[in-house]
Amino acid sequence: MKTKVVHSQSKLAWNVIRTEWGLKYKIARVPYEQCDDEALNTKVKNEALNIAIHISESMKTFNTKER
Repeated sequence: MKTKVVHSQSKLAWNVIRTEWGLKYKIARVPYEQCDDEALNTKVKNEALNIAIHISESMKTFNTKER
C-alpha cells in the first residue's frame, strides 16, 4: 500500500493518505495542539509528524502475507 504524509488544509493535523490510482483515501489523522510557546509548538508538531511517518511506513507491509 503506497501512502504519503501531508498536512491538513483545514486542521492542525498531519494526514496519512493512500496514493495509489483510484484508491485515494485517508488512512489516519494525527492531530497536534499549539500554544504561545514557539519552541513547544515546533516540538509537538515534529512529534506528530514522526508518528504520521511511522504509520505511513508501517502501511507498506500491512497487507502483505508471509507464506
